Amino acid sequence: MTDTSGGASGGGTTPRSRARGQIAIALTLALLGFLLATQLRSQQGLAQRLSIERESDLGQILTELTTRSDQLSSEIVDLRVKVAQATGTEAQQRALITDARQQLEALQILLGLVPVKGPGVEMTFEDPKSTLGPDVLLDTVQELRDAGAEAIEISGVRVVASTAFTGPPSAIQVGRVAVRAPYLVTAIGPASTLAEAMRIPGGVVDSLAADAGTSVRITEVSSASILHVS
Repeated sequence: MTDTSGGASGGGTTPRSRARGQIAIALTLALLGFLLATQLRSQQGLAQRLSIERESDLGQILTELTTRSDQLSSEIVDLRVKVAQATGTEAQQRALITDARQQLEALQILLGLVPVKGPGVEMTFEDPKSTLGPDVLLDTVQELRDAGAEAIEISGVRVVASTAFTGPPSAIQVGRVAVRAPYLVTAIGPASTLAEAMRIPGGVVDSLAADAGTSVRITEVSSASILHVS
């Protein structure tokens, strides 16, 4: 029998609850618009700075922009959760919240905000003659990410989206931390896939094989741990 008493039952919504949901959505969308406008103003301001700053300062400016963009992305994900909680059926809310949480978790890993543990690979770069430059480590990170690495660490330094690789071969800096050979690169992800990707002809490891004095050892591991950014 259908209940026509007008009471709230069976997961229905009352006019008052719908009104609260509409208000929440309006406020959330307004805040989202504000965040996007803030990001646009930041980019416009950056363009003006780029035209007058010295080349040596451009790396720091780029890092600042990347960090701010990542922060806004995190805030937008949080807003999507709020929207999901304020509107839609219960099933739709659960699906949207699950999706938003997955995006947030992936973003937290990318930014290095949470520790990561799982299978992966460990790579040891031997460089007794100090011939390897920061570009080699950067190329290694890019190849690992392309192969599906979730998190990467170099000699104890967590690599995130804004990490810069600078300095001469004998004094490489990862971010703002000086690292010395032998360089230990730890990557968490599908171990066999990562190992195979790093051995592809023409890649970093293959290119270094022709350099006398340098060597790379790749080891698949069942469990590795990478801490969050300190």
